[in-house]
Amino acid sequence: MNCEEINNYAKKVKSYLKNTKLNDLSRLMQITRMDNIGRGKALLIAGVVAWSAFACSFGNVNSASAASIGLLGQAGMITEGMRLGGIPYRNRNGKIVVSGSASMDDNVLEGCQTKAQVAYNMARANEPRITLDMLDIAHRLGTSMDGLEYSVKTASSVKSKIERKTDKALQAGEMPKEDYEYVSETGDLLRYTQVVKHDEMADMVRSTVELLEEKGYTVNEVDNKYLNEDGRYKAVHLNATSPSGQQFEIQVHSAETLAASRATHTLYEEWRKPETTAQRKAELYTQIKGTYDSLPLPKNIMNLKSFKLAS
Repeated sequence: MNCEEINNYAKKVKSYLKNTKLNDLSRLMQITRMDNIGRGKALLIAGVVAWSAFACSFGNVNSASAASIGLLGQAGMITEGMRLGGIPYRNRNGKIVVSGSASMDDNVLEGCQTKAQVAYNMARANEPRITLDMLDIAHRLGTSMDGLEYSVKTASSVKSKIERKTDKALQAGEMPKEDYEYVSETGDLLRYTQVVKHDEMADMVRSTVELLEEKGYTVNEVDNKYLNEDGRYKAVHLNATSPSGQQFEIQVHSAETLAASRATHTLYEEWRKPETTAQRKAELYTQIKGTYDSLPLPKNIMNLKSFKLAS
């Protein structure tokens, strides 16, 4: 890494810290809904976020450089220590959860190349900084985040996705990609669920996009599932990239669509299995679609256009 690269990343870190306003502890406690945790714990949260911003700005280059010259062991060790922890948050049910905590004991990609583990570790390290921005947006819009403990995809889930993509390539008579390529192109290693009022979904998606861009994020795609009237599932998905280059997904749901998602989850898991017969898939599809179709359309949702940036 040369001096110019170091200076550029230093500027990026300073920008992150300025935008986050880590010195405003009262606001930090508000957006995490942890108003009564006390100044000491709030400082710890601020420290986790500051470290995430700092480590990912510099460590991103260090890990890539280490991998490129063959020091894969060092790259793995560098990125393993980059995540200090998650962000505590009181959800809409009053339960305190910690972001990304589901991956705490499930973060090793067994049998995968070190490059794959490095890509996964980098996403985990990026998560606290991104999460605080997502919580700030939710606070400003009066919405809430659901399932924040799953904001980092578990390693076993990632491994399962690699296996499904590998199997699909083989069945198509194609050469599967390397495992680290599949991990690197997975856009939902980090994923968030924002819960809005049903009739405000369209407006809240637009406002979320505006606030993401205000914070320096790039919104790569808005996928309004309602526009596909034959689709089995309904919500709005956003794909975005953080200022440090980390891709992630935001699912915008209402309490109603979230309930439908949970009610049909077992059916969906069966539907996506390769061994499920075509006839059974069709039956499951109809059942899942019927659950979502029973819900009223959110106000003006059909006027919310999908878009995708050219790659």
